[in-house]
Amino acid sequence: MILCADDYGLSDDIDHAVLDLCGARKLSAVSCMVVFERCTTKSLCELRKYEVPVDIGLHFCLTDEGLPLATLRAGTLPWIFPSFGNLFRRALAGQVAAQEIASQVSTQYDLFFDKCGRRPDFIDGHLHVHQLPGVREGLLDFVLSLPSGARPYVRNTYLPLKKIRRNRLPWLKAALIGAFGAQTRKRLHAANVATNDGFAGIYDFREWQHYAKYLPRFAACLEKPNGILVVHPGSRDAWRRQELKTLREFSFASGSPNRFQH
Repeated sequence: MILCADDYGLSDDIDHAVLDLCGARKLSAVSCMVVFERCTTKSLCELRKYEVPVDIGLHFCLTDEGLPLATLRAGTLPWIFPSFGNLFRRALAGQVAAQEIASQVSTQYDLFFDKCGRRPDFIDGHLHVHQLPGVREGLLDFVLSLPSGARPYVRNTYLPLKKIRRNRLPWLKAALIGAFGAQTRKRLHAANVATNDGFAGIYDFREWQHYAKYLPRFAACLEKPNGILVVHPGSRDAWRRQELKTLREFSFASGSPNRFQH
């Protein structure tokens, strides 16, 4: 199982929590929001101290949480960062152009390389936007434009609903996100782009008091080494604090989570 923390670079409390968990060997992947000015070369250098046991990836952003933006390269296609609801509606209406998305992913990929000094091991989208219609096609076009030996793996959020229900986990939000994940997984397999086998960690953040009982059930959903359990540790919000506390105390059957196995 891969245990992946999202949102590195979003705020200080998240960064500190992620580095703490990396040091305790509780994580095997971290997804970084390099579009933020505060996600600096220095902060990524701190994360790179753990790059032997931890995959470091690009958590690309297309919604208004991407402001204030880092300076983008001259000549790139401008992108107006909408709210998630606005982007979601446009995507379902077929109003998101794959070419425009590919350009924005390319910009953030280059920004990752400039700040981190290396290519990302994987790519996913903040709020899972990389799986929306138009967005997933643009992302796939960009990944396929890279040399075959340098392509990152791409996350998908598919998990059979029966596994979620069998493990007595919240299912409605996971089913919706997983439906987009199923389409993304199908496209990635058809294009021979590496992706994960299973995905867990979705719940209503307002139900954070139940996270301690959710976490082992999430882990039980992932039977394959390349299954991803996504987490959001931090200290500023109650739900992030609860995740951090639970992760610190959680014991993995194998001793520590896996990196992605190609």
